[in-house]
Amino acid sequence: METLKKIISRATGIAIVTAAILSTGNVQAQYRTEQFSVSDDVEVDVKTSGGSIEVYGDNRDEVVVEMYVTRRGKELDADDTDLKDWEIKIEKQGNKVYAYAKREGRSWGRDNFSISFKVYTPVKATTELRTSGGSIELGNLIGYQSAKTSGGSIRAEKIGGDVELRTSGGSITINDVEGAVDANTSGGRIKAEDITGGITAKTSGGSIDLEGVSGNIEAKTSGGSIDVEALDPKDFIELRTSGGSISVTVPKDRGYDIDLDGNRVRADLENFKGEYERDEIEGTLNGGGTKLYAKTSGGSVNLRYL
Repeated sequence: METLKKIISRATGIAIVTAAILSTGNVQAQYRTEQFSVSDDVEVDVKTSGGSIEVYGDNRDEVVVEMYVTRRGKELDADDTDLKDWEIKIEKQGNKVYAYAKREGRSWGRDNFSISFKVYTPVKATTELRTSGGSIELGNLIGYQSAKTSGGSIRAEKIGGDVELRTSGGSITINDVEGAVDANTSGGRIKAEDITGGITAKTSGGSIDLEGVSGNIEAKTSGGSIDVEALDPKDFIELRTSGGSISVTVPKDRGYDIDLDGNRVRADLENFKGEYERDEIEGTLNGGGTKLYAKTSGGSVNLRYL
């Protein structure tokens, strides 16, 4: 698997990349750190109700979990913190590592804390990440990855496997995935580059920008434009928006069954059979093949070629 080779070859350098990412802010005060010896194909399960989650793969045979506590924007260490109202669990069971932080009760006051986790794991790892109050970042991993947040953005990079990403309050950024991507947000933009297993991208409040995608493509938004570059389309490309324009770029020599509908439709068509009107094009291109559907109620549709 090409991603495995690429990710392992970069594993030595990931510590440098990670350090650069972390150094963009102030030095953080670690509240707690745990280390667990594991084998490949480790499972990482992280849940917190008030902070961010970061998971990075590296060339190692252990999982390191770092826990950080913040109150009113200030990072605290163990001497400054009383977590009596929290249930904390950081442990290993079999080849699965858990990191949980759950607030007991529903009270929110001036002294309430936000608990975040950073996890360093072997490259071959699957993840299940959940937070209700922060962003999620994950990268340099091989295996199925799942990340969900109610209050922040999500970034996934250098993943060899299928990816499922959900957020109710932020953008989603994806780069370099050999696998299928399922990305859904209610409140932000979706941007993806270099996806080889196809993508489903849905947002209610932003634009969708997909570059260098192979496989099936489904993109839907209620509040923005859609821009797609399909390098190697398979069965279908389905694009819908009610609040912007659509631009789709595909290989010129492929066959397509096309159905384009907008306020204005623009396409340079050769070997086309069907109907071509100012606001709609329907027919076959190069004898037919991949279903290419694009519809907008609030903008134009542009078909371009690689």
